[in-house]
Amino acid sequence: MSEKYLIGIDNGGSEIKCAVFTLDGRELAVASRRLPIEVPQPGWSERDSLEVWQKSAEAISEALDRADINGADIAGVGLTGYGNGFCLVDETGTPTYKAIVSTDERADDICTEFATNGVERAIYPLTCQSTWAAQPIALLAWFKRNKPEALEVSRWVLGIKDWIRYKLTGEFTTEITEASSTCLCNLHTRQFDPAIFRAAGIDDCFNLMPRIIGSTECGGYVTAEAAEATGLAEGTPVVGGFFDIDACEFASGVADTETLCLIAGTWSINERLATTANTDYDQNKNTVTLGYRPGYFNVEESWPTSASNFDWFVTNFLAADRPSSPRSRIYEECNKAVGALNPADSQVIFVPYLYGASYPSGADACFLGLTSYTTRDHMILAIYEGVCFSTLWNVHQLVGNDLAGRRVRLSGGVSKSHEWTQIMADVLGVPVETLANTELGCQGAAMAAGVAVGAYADYDDAIAHSVRVGEIVEPRPAYVDLYRQKFAAYERALEALRSFGRKE
Repeated sequence: MSEKYLIGIDNGGSEIKCAVFTLDGRELAVASRRLPIEVPQPGWSERDSLEVWQKSAEAISEALDRADINGADIAGVGLTGYGNGFCLVDETGTPTYKAIVSTDERADDICTEFATNGVERAIYPLTCQSTWAAQPIALLAWFKRNKPEALEVSRWVLGIKDWIRYKLTGEFTTEITEASSTCLCNLHTRQFDPAIFRAAGIDDCFNLMPRIIGSTECGGYVTAEAAEATGLAEGTPVVGGFFDIDACEFASGVADTETLCLIAGTWSINERLATTANTDYDQNKNTVTLGYRPGYFNVEESWPTSASNFDWFVTNFLAADRPSSPRSRIYEECNKAVGALNPADSQVIFVPYLYGASYPSGADACFLGLTSYTTRDHMILAIYEGVCFSTLWNVHQLVGNDLAGRRVRLSGGVSKSHEWTQIMADVLGVPVETLANTELGCQGAAMAAGVAVGAYADYDDAIAHSVRVGEIVEPRPAYVDLYRQKFAAYERALEALRSFGRKE
């Protein structure tokens, strides 16, 4: 009998990735495809659903080729992707409108309306969530008012990974962790709730929601047509999978309520498992969804205040005059420069709000404390530090100010830089553990497939066999106090922004 492998497919906001893993968690091969976002009007984010499937199929085929294995050797396929947004399809699975991406803002006014007219308050005990523009609750209300013809010819509302599951299996289903993020799901019954639809004025949309399956439940089997397109074997099980934040948490080995999962990539995603969820609207502070582990909730504090801010600086100030230099070389140079600096030598503060603010609302990014002594390297250090300060600010919202005894698992672009990870450990004041694999979303999805097909006995067994810890970085005692002082200056900068520029 040949060795068996697992595949995870991650449909992200800008890129599709497919990775092949051994049962002991080794990442054999990764293939990716970038997908442009169409912006037909300001604030809209769409793309062609059929192109999403085509590129996904290409990534699967290439990953198998790169791993040099046969599709018949794949024991199971797991799926993950961005939550929210949706794909509208008819009863034959034909798209009836472009796929809406999770960055879409067309329904922003409806969310404001829900917050002011009492809808959000009324449904909060069931959903444990505030609404935001790309959630299906807001998008369905927007389509009902502005494009009812699209809803009239639609039979199903699918998440992005539900769409890929349908194309692989021919089955229309959704998955519980993704369903829990739609603000249409009762987190206590774990089902779509007609009362929520009635409160939002979209009760006639209830029948558009597909059956909810478990994360490690088989959602169908690869069809002959999908096998031809991907190189997978007909009959291969395809499981529910996870909302991407849950997939990363699973692949990070987070299995208790004390461990923090920090994903410092394009966004700063900070999350933990919890056994209870707040149902008091007036005490609403964090985003709550269902956790990847049955019986747990996932509590999240996330903002676009991470490595994307550094990429902006690289693109506009470092790479513009060096078009022939590989970006990886520029990153290496920045890491070297930051590693050579003493953090005490610079008081420059960077607030990483280029793409949105955590606090105060509406604030913009800025450098503070520039002097004639300031160099380019000081500004790079300030960006590294500012991203870590924003992470700490969000972690405080998540678990309070005392991090003593907390275990931290870090992934994303920041974790690939030892220098940046060191600053994160110094700022948090606790050891930071990185992960050996790079595609944690894909790995978490693949691990779900492994549980479903019996390669692992349960979630804990999957973690024990698959999660591979990389570098463990200890905080430097000499810098912990220094960074407490710098973080205090960062908080003063946030307060200063309350009276500058756009108002709250």
